[in-house]
Amino acid sequence: MVVREAVAVVTGGARRLGQATVLRLAQAGCHVVVNYHHSEQAAADTAADARAFSVQAESFQADVSRPAQAQALIDFTLSRFGRLDLLVANAGVFRRTPIAQAGDGDWDDMMRGNLDAFFFPAQSAGAAMVARGGGAIVALADVAGLRPWAEYGPYCAAKAAVAGLVQALAIELAPLVRVNGIAPGPVLFPDDFDAAQRQREIARTLLGRAGGAGDIAEAVLFLARADYITGVVLPVDGGRLLFEGSR
Repeated sequence: MVVREAVAVVTGGARRLGQATVLRLAQAGCHVVVNYHHSEQAAADTAADARAFSVQAESFQADVSRPAQAQALIDFTLSRFGRLDLLVANAGVFRRTPIAQAGDGDWDDMMRGNLDAFFFPAQSAGAAMVARGGGAIVALADVAGLRPWAEYGPYCAAKAAVAGLVQALAIELAPLVRVNGIAPGPVLFPDDFDAAQRQREIARTLLGRAGGAGDIAEAVLFLARADYITGVVLPVDGGRLLFEGSR
């Protein structure tokens, strides 16, 4: 894909990894729709920052875990820009939830906030891309979906399902639409991680350091451009997945 003058939707694009991705795509010349659920002002600010790169950028409110709202986001993009080339499914929910303490609501929240928030926009975007001759989808999974953590069972299960859905979509949308995922490691820590928790995660990487939001944004841009890659979940984790086997 030629990113310059392409049109991208980034779900959960107002803050953190989503914001970094929006700005990196804009820097590369891509027009962007910044989706948000609650962060209206942050989304507007991110869109304004994107426009500083001489691209067009809009913000759009939608709970993309809901089918009708996900469809509305894609419809808005097609109406505003006349095309959709790239979907970055970044929206997600993260929360410590030991399995023994998890109720129905906890499980539903994790599945809706992570798996549904990928499935429904990908379903709508994929159909639009196929109808228009092609495109690419990049989903944010997690290393926790590939190697689960204790006390985060519902989250790990949801992100494992995201990784599986990447491959299923890659099969069903081929050859016109490529679908890939990214599995971040210790990049942006949750706000409730104290210094000891953060250092413990950093110590479990081969590179001995945390990554940054820019590392994920660069990986998104790479996968958007990589025309012969599909069905891959790319770890961007400083070697976190290999650490135990190396010691």
